[in-house]
Amino acid sequence: PYEDKHPAMTKQELEEKLFPLLKGKRKALILTHENPDPDSIAAAFGLKFIMKKVFGISPVIAYSGIIGRVENQTMVKMLHIDMVKLSEVSIKGFSVIALVDCQPHTGNVALPAGINPTIVIDHHPIRKSSEKAGFVNVRRDVGSTSTIITQYIRHLNLQVDREVATALFYGIKSDTKDMARESSDMDVRASIFLFPFVLQKKLARIEHPEKPKEYFIKLSSVLSNARIFGDVIMARADLIGFPEMVGEFADELIQLEDVRWCLCYGRHNGSLIFSIRTTRPSYMAGVLAHKICHGIGKGGGHETYAAGKIDLAQALKKVKDPEDILVKRFLKEVCPKGAEPALLIPKEKVEIKPSCSDVNP
Repeated sequence: PYEDKHPAMTKQELEEKLFPLLKGKRKALILTHENPDPDSIAAAFGLKFIMKKVFGISPVIAYSGIIGRVENQTMVKMLHIDMVKLSEVSIKGFSVIALVDCQPHTGNVALPAGINPTIVIDHHPIRKSSEKAGFVNVRRDVGSTSTIITQYIRHLNLQVDREVATALFYGIKSDTKDMARESSDMDVRASIFLFPFVLQKKLARIEHPEKPKEYFIKLSSVLSNARIFGDVIMARADLIGFPEMVGEFADELIQLEDVRWCLCYGRHNGSLIFSIRTTRPSYMAGVLAHKICHGIGKGGGHETYAAGKIDLAQALKKVKDPEDILVKRFLKEVCPKGAEPALLIPKEKVEIKPSCSDVNP
């Protein structure tokens, strides 16, 4: 059973444990997970705000992968969030290293060997490697890391910046799917606190950006090869432009009526990326993600959503076909007995009518 070693942090605990690590420091690095989502971006932005206001530190926010989703790109641009690629900085030059929305040695953060973080703030299941950090606040009982950062701002009685508030509000909203996915009272209270400061027009543009034609081409490809096994749906994404795309499509597919499990997977830059979704919290998607890639990759997550990555070059040294193993392991765990696969969209020839000439004489 999970033991919460780091329950809700009081103002006194925050000041006693975090302040000594930051007092007098000048160079700090805030590291998000590999391909940062809104929660990771917002938590980093919020922690930077705290460090600057309380300690006069101007941290660098870095990430190692890709900011791929249009929503996330718009968020960074609209809210003026300065982020750099980790490859552009020397990690050894920082006296403080903070991980937000991630933990060491989980496969989704590029922390060089021998480098231990000073600070770890996250809402995923805690890893033993995190215990080496000077400050650890890992809260599995909240829906987002942005919620934890918002609590710090409230504890410290800071007048929140409106762009920071908008980022944190969207981070909570995104990770909890509008409070419908693994949210807590703490997430609700954080959102209520932030709401009056939110830049509503900017938030609307972030949530509903224009999407390129290529996105719909890729979505069409996923829908065309999606297969249903009773109450399970599975799809291969053949045209992945960025790793987050797999999770984005999984979010779409799990909305299909009468479906309780979803697996979406595809290859990107030499890795097999996969995302799992389920409609029932008791099924523990994170445990399943870890189980189906055991020995060939790394996976994990939450009760209703999870993800993983398999380095194909490394996995091929152990097994003949990592992708086939992943799929078979998933179906073995969740596929209803005797269920036969059926295409979501039957293969039929479709004639497109009318044409432009028909309506524009």
